[in-house]
Amino acid sequence: MVVNSSNDVNQDSNLVKEDTKKTQLEKGTRYLSIDVFRGLAIVAMIFVNVIAPFDKVPAWSKHALDYGLTYVDLVTPFFIFAIGLTYTLSFNRYYEKNGWFQAFLRFIRRYAAFFGMGMIGTMFLFTDQGIFAGWGVLQAIGLAGIFTLFFIKFPRTIRFVIGIGLLVLYQYILTINVGMRIISTPLGGTITMPLGDLNFYDEHGGLIGGIGFCILLLLCTAIIDDFRKTNKWWILGMGGIFTSAGIIWHVIWKFTDWPPFGGISKERVTPSYILLTVGLGAIFFWLLWFIYDKHQLTKNKSILQPIGRNSLFIYIIHPIMIGLTQLILHLDTHAALVMFLGFVSVVILWTVSFLLDRKKFYIVI
Repeated sequence: MVVNSSNDVNQDSNLVKEDTKKTQLEKGTRYLSIDVFRGLAIVAMIFVNVIAPFDKVPAWSKHALDYGLTYVDLVTPFFIFAIGLTYTLSFNRYYEKNGWFQAFLRFIRRYAAFFGMGMIGTMFLFTDQGIFAGWGVLQAIGLAGIFTLFFIKFPRTIRFVIGIGLLVLYQYILTINVGMRIISTPLGGTITMPLGDLNFYDEHGGLIGGIGFCILLLLCTAIIDDFRKTNKWWILGMGGIFTSAGIIWHVIWKFTDWPPFGGISKERVTPSYILLTVGLGAIFFWLLWFIYDKHQLTKNKSILQPIGRNSLFIYIIHPIMIGLTQLILHLDTHAALVMFLGFVSVVILWTVSFLLDRKKFYIVI
């Protein structure tokens, strides 16, 4: 048998060219599923925030009062999961181009800016106690982004182990009793309560709940890692495992009352809630990847893409719609009308994002 070495060389050369093209394409690809996931998260956040203040909105369209779960309770963790989708990829790209120090500094500035904007947005200047700053989504994102940065160059396996270890430690932290000073009465005084009860009284769990969201983002990066290289079936499998673990943890707590604060609760940002939402986020994202990127059923276009590309800007301006809705409607307005204006708010802000996308105008920190 005679072997034509010239043909072999040409074939090898073609294979190298194809591999190079594939690598270049992979590096430059913008995954539609990521934009759609981010777009859905911001659309849901606009809708639920607009309708939240009104009294007659049904319970299933508000946060669960304590233990339990509604679709509203998935919005914040999905928004953070959307950040986890590109966290490692973005850091690695900037790290390869500018070096470790510049990449680290950029991410510190970015998430410190999130935290600062959140503090300004939740600040109350005239209260009985003077200037008071609340706790919101942007503070949780800023804290989680800075926290995760210190682990992002660790192998994903190490990040996974650290995340699970911190989750167990966080479960213990929620049981620690602290003394609280009472300032709402002339006599004052102190009471003692576990941190798991204390974070119940703050938006998004307050600073203690912020620790939970730090762990959530870290676990997201362990599952997704650099999305370009991650096996997508791994994402689906881990989604199933995390979802099951969150449900099992909740069921054990429900029937044994152990561990304390073991049930699914967004208001307390419990460990079972973290596990469940990480898992559901992974499953939901995998479905979007399967539809939009794997089979390209929409030919690389989606109506949610514009709002996903400018999610930060839309989030910053969406309180305008919240304020306008409350000016137009009374707090006891029928739920149907409230939800209609919630939908209108989404359409208006989507239109803004569509026009900005047409102009290639994006707000990026």
